[in-house]
Amino acid sequence: MKKLVLLLVAFILVAGLCFAQEEDEETQQKRDKINLEISIGVPVHWTTSPAPHEFYGNPTTKDMDRTVTSSTSIGFAINYNFSKKVGIALDFDVFVGSDVMGHSPTDAYSSSLFGMNVLLGPVIYLYNGSFLRVPLAIGAHAYYWSSDHWSVVPNATGGDWIKTTDLQLGPGLYLGIQFHFNNSLYMFSRTNVAFDFFRIHRVVADGTTSFDESHMGLEFGWMVKPTLGVGVKF
Repeated sequence: MKKLVLLLVAFILVAGLCFAQEEDEETQQKRDKINLEISIGVPVHWTTSPAPHEFYGNPTTKDMDRTVTSSTSIGFAINYNFSKKVGIALDFDVFVGSDVMGHSPTDAYSSSLFGMNVLLGPVIYLYNGSFLRVPLAIGAHAYYWSSDHWSVVPNATGGDWIKTTDLQLGPGLYLGIQFHFNNSLYMFSRTNVAFDFFRIHRVVADGTTSFDESHMGLEFGWMVKPTLGVGVKF
């Protein structure tokens, strides 16, 4: 009888331990549903196209349009995981820059830049362990930047404000690695790559001269962005 009672007690303890472990795993899966991330990255963009703009400073010549931007960016991301293997990711960053020089309308210039990257698509976990995870996201990429530039008009007493805007769309992806220290916090590193094929480009001048030119079509551009950051699980 005593042996039967001891066996029953042992069975209850083992069952309780297994049930508690299942609850912990269920709680962890619920916490892994939504991940919020903050990162610092270095996006590099390159675009070259035969945009038919009569560029400022050489109004009689139509030249190739080349755009290169590189800056430190602050990134944000949100991942919603349907399971341990599949989810959906929204990753974006913003970057700004400025440059000012001069004291008079004939020798001054001022430049400013604002840009943003967005990647939206499904994410697949190539490896998903308790400490190490390897996510791969493939989706749609959008790249936007806006630049304001003050430039002096040759042989004139004033200058022009030149505003250039760009929107590029195409496929993108990222491959990352995550180090999970506990049920709430992890560090990650990843690299984003995008290939943009559709472009909307506009140049507007206001001042001594005035023009407004835009170009829309299939052009090629690429982007690479290594990032490092931290994530929080909810």
